[in-house]
Amino acid sequence: MYYFIVNKTSGNGKGWEIWTSVKEMLEKENIPFYVAFTKGTEEDLHIVDALTLSSIKAIVVVGGDGTIHSVANSIVKKSVPLGIIPAGSGNDFARSLNIPMNYKSAWNRILSESVKKIDMGKIGDKYYLTIAGIGFDGKVAQVTNQSKMKKWFNRMNLGKLSYVYSIIKVLLTYRPTSVTLHVDGLEKKFEKVWLVSVANLPFYGGGIKICPDAKANDGYLDLCIVHGVGRWELLMVFPRAFSGGHTTHKNVTMLRGKEVRIASDEKMEVQCDGEILNQIQVTISIEKDALIIF
Repeated sequence: MYYFIVNKTSGNGKGWEIWTSVKEMLEKENIPFYVAFTKGTEEDLHIVDALTLSSIKAIVVVGGDGTIHSVANSIVKKSVPLGIIPAGSGNDFARSLNIPMNYKSAWNRILSESVKKIDMGKIGDKYYLTIAGIGFDGKVAQVTNQSKMKKWFNRMNLGKLSYVYSIIKVLLTYRPTSVTLHVDGLEKKFEKVWLVSVANLPFYGGGIKICPDAKANDGYLDLCIVHGVGRWELLMVFPRAFSGGHTTHKNVTMLRGKEVRIASDEKMEVQCDGEILNQIQVTISIEKDALIIF
């Protein structure tokens, strides 16, 4: 039995549209399934916690990165595989793992039953799939989540532009801060830090390739630290991040490690897979082979 978790509101209604097509396909092919609908966040956790996972062939999410994040947190280190049919505005998890955006192709990938284990990042008792963003990009994620413009961009099929819009908005008022990093015990201090991205996968923000070399099966976290750069120069560097070209800039430092501790002089906004946390000190580790996916 395939168990579908469908976020009808993902991508400003794209989740419902795609599910309608998927349901028709399943019924045509006489594939047994059960579906639960969600609006995201804690509701996803309750749905999965109530399941008897041993009787389920796979959990399939029809939704965006937020729904995938919640469901994945419920099945960490469990034997049930996770399938993805992308239906969000950013779809960075699917993009990073070459999961097709077309629902038929994504479903055929699940039907192939070719599974693999991937790593997950961990902050406290929370796991994440793609990237933890600390500082500027944490604030950008917070503003994006709260923005009325996000729905408008989604309706125009321009979901990734909502992130760009928020970047410009936050850039006008954000103040960089001093940060101390401990990467596998090695201390590094940075001044005027705009952001620290700690990546399990390369993409966030609807296609920004912030850590181009990040891989979800190598047992390492990749870090991108942007520091010592002026406000308007940062805006000029930003477009290069869509291709990963920002990594050669003199004020961008790339690191790798298995455990990262981050402390700053002021409270920093922290996002992981777009979910917001607020704290001054952050410890992030890698959980090897934490999730089974198609």
